Amino acid sequence: MASRLQLKLTGDNARLGELYASDIARLIDGVERAIGRAAAQLVGRAPGTPGRLPNAAANAARLRLADIGEGSLVLQFEPPAAPSIPETSEQGLLDLDDSDLGESAVRVVMDVLSGSETGFTEAAAALSQLAEDLDIGERYDALAFSQPGEMPHEAVLDRSARERLSAVAQRRTRHDDEGTLVGILYEADFEKSSAHLRTPLGSSVTVHFGDDYAQAIKEALRESSQLQGRITYNVATSAIVSVDLTDIALTEQLVVPSIGEFWATKSLEELAEAQGVGVVESIEALRDDTISDEEADAFIAALAL
Repeated sequence: MASRLQLKLTGDNARLGELYASDIARLIDGVERAIGRAAAQLVGRAPGTPGRLPNAAANAARLRLADIGEGSLVLQFEPPAAPSIPETSEQGLLDLDDSDLGESAVRVVMDVLSGSETGFTEAAAALSQLAEDLDIGERYDALAFSQPGEMPHEAVLDRSARERLSAVAQRRTRHDDEGTLVGILYEADFEKSSAHLRTPLGSSVTVHFGDDYAQAIKEALRESSQLQGRITYNVATSAIVSVDLTDIALTEQLVVPSIGEFWATKSLEELAEAQGVGVVESIEALRDDTISDEEADAFIAALAL
């Protein structure tokens, strides 16, 4: 049976009654993401591989809440029993013995926190994002990981670990000086001057903004918006990680026609008028001057016009 994983969030804001419920969700989601990334690499998935995690890795990251302690937030989780890592795993970084995948991935995450991030950059990047989301070192003092038992294991995500992990994550990214993103803004944190953008493809992008844009962000929440700014990409996957905002505008919402309007038949003239374009009277008007007469004749012949 896998040993329990205990998480303790410390600081004045970590007391029950002061703690943001959204931060509990960020904490759990961030820890599971880090464990999932570590588990995926342990079963042989190369860092930076796009797409869903392997099923074994996804299952290994599904922690079960076992207990909640008083005072500063203390959560205890039981990693699920997961299939043993195959002996043919491409990774030779850990002596896995008969440990299950969930247990091994938790150990990797704690080792990364302790300074052994080499080889597990995706887990390091996930922990870096967790530190940013919780604002470790500012809003909260630290997030301590521990596994009690005969051989207890401990690791701490504090300000110094946040800085070290951020440097690791930055080595995995590149920047474009200017770019444009479209999506739905949500989860704005005006104390941290950050928000999230849900793109049309369903991915989440962190938005950093200055005080001058706070009111515009507030007005744009849960609306379709167009953002412009300095975009950061993941080098391995080309996925957008974040944007430093320089401009924002609400995008025009499409009007959904009624069922009757959708199926109504319109003439070519009516369609042209609705689009503000003229009707082409002759195919010759569409001729491209860069092609020869023979090519134009052959094209028109093929259209049987």
